[in-house]
Amino acid sequence: MPFTDWVSLSEAKDFFYYRPGAEDWAQASDLIQTKYLTASYNRIYFDPRWTIPATPSAAQKIKLAYATELTAWYMYQHIEDEDRRKGLQAQGVISAGIVKENYSAEMLSAIPLPPEALAILDSFFTSAKPFYPIDIDRREPVGADQDTTDIDNSLNDPGVY
Repeated sequence: MPFTDWVSLSEAKDFFYYRPGAEDWAQASDLIQTKYLTASYNRIYFDPRWTIPATPSAAQKIKLAYATELTAWYMYQHIEDEDRRKGLQAQGVISAGIVKENYSAEMLSAIPLPPEALAILDSFFTSAKPFYPIDIDRREPVGADQDTTDIDNSLNDPGVY
């Protein structure tokens, strides 16, 4: 199954044409490029950290296309090394002495993406634990939803509590 409508193969070719250091990409066949773009799409789309809308807006498509291209390039360069490391982690290896690396269980389930793609995808971030204020039993004259930045300092009198 080829990758999605976030980015076409010809758009990706344009991206890589203007990307410094990506001359190797141009030498790869269309099939190889499509494989990396598809794997990149899948890596982003199925990553539980992101909530990708079913129908992204034009601005979201631009971000998703850029993140997909960046991730495809990352994978093109590093997939063999990543597979070796993930293989070691899957086998329960917690330390590799020669390269002085330590692995954890969290690292095995982490989906690697290049830093620039992570920054771009930040607007699609899904919080695992929502954060919001709630009223709790307190002896304060204000609720959790009230802005307290302009409250009179006399409320801070320790004798009130």
